[in-house]
Amino acid sequence: MGLSITDTRMTSDACPNVAELQDRRWTVTGYPGRTFDRNQAITAMLLAEVLTERPFPEDRIELLATSWRAELGITEADGPHDLSAQDRPDEQRSDRPSSLTATWDAASSAKTTTASHDPATSKSDEVHTS
Repeated sequence: MGLSITDTRMTSDACPNVAELQDRRWTVTGYPGRTFDRNQAITAMLLAEVLTERPFPEDRIELLATSWRAELGITEADGPHDLSAQDRPDEQRSDRPSSLTATWDAASSAKTTTASHDPATSKSDEVHTS
């Protein structure tokens, strides 16, 4: 599972959903009538990936799905929905090269937290996000 993120498009190697920047908002296939900011689009794409791949036990998937839907302000009825043939991205399409490209693994998170620093038990304050 992984997301490819450019400054105008997000794709997944695990599901057919695609996010595209349109008029300063992101649209994500599988979430009809909804627009997102960049971070929400990443969350929406991760949600679609997890529900497609189901890499974890069902209870963990439901916990993630519930949490990410709450973050997006949506319900299960709002998406992600299965893509019809007309919604599927054209695999032959090639977007313009991007100056900003990042690849996110499913284990990556847009949010990072750290525990309080205790010199007796910790060697570093450093936070690793990859």
